[in-house]
Amino acid sequence: MKLPALALALAGIIAALPAAADLSLTGRSTVVAMGMQGVGQEGVWLHGQQIRRDLIDRGKAYSHLYDLKKNEITVIDHSLRAAQVFTMASLNQQTDAKVSSKELKLDLKPTGRKHQLQKWNCAEHEIAAAMPAEVGGEKVSFTLTGTVWLARDTAEQKEVAAFITAAQNPDFFMGIPALAKSSPTQARGMSEIVRRMAPMGLLCAVDVKTNYEGSGRMAALSNKLNSRISLTYQQYGSAPLKADVFDIPKGYRVERK
Repeated sequence: MKLPALALALAGIIAALPAAADLSLTGRSTVVAMGMQGVGQEGVWLHGQQIRRDLIDRGKAYSHLYDLKKNEITVIDHSLRAAQVFTMASLNQQTDAKVSSKELKLDLKPTGRKHQLQKWNCAEHEIAAAMPAEVGGEKVSFTLTGTVWLARDTAEQKEVAAFITAAQNPDFFMGIPALAKSSPTQARGMSEIVRRMAPMGLLCAVDVKTNYEGSGRMAALSNKLNSRISLTYQQYGSAPLKADVFDIPKGYRVERK
């Protein structure tokens, strides 16, 4: 993908916040990074502990499959007809450690603003997250600020418990595998954000920006890579999903990492 892995990971992780079994969501996303803007379509399908996210980035189609029962993440590049399968345990080994509750700060504050997404009553929250990071050997703080819209007490939220239970697995990792290698601290922190936000409601929309805070030269340089992520779901449905929704298409080359 041409846009930075971190920017796509932010959109991907937040988009993958859990919902009920047999739920589909479609919408649009905008990613701004390094002076470039990408506008694409988004689709998420959920069944129990399986999640599929489809996105179109600059005319290319990708799918991310999360299987929390097998503890696997599959990244599919449809233009190359290829799939890479990662175990969550190996990704956590790449990130080298967990982000503790003391290391990650996450605040959600309701603003009072609301909007409807079909039958969902979505409430806006200001989000502010900060976690330790390292850039070029320099200790910095990686921050994420903006707004998220969450729907609570929906009929579709009754199956969230299965995801929350799976998220307690020591091998839990929710993100784009490329980020585990390029920005391991952010990868750990973003997975922890998903774990904490899972019980708080179903995602309707998000608009966040990222920043590196520090007094050194690398922090200043890294801020040129600031990203802004916007994702808005436009509709959802609860029709039963076919089992092959979560399969790698036949004829695709499969590589296990």
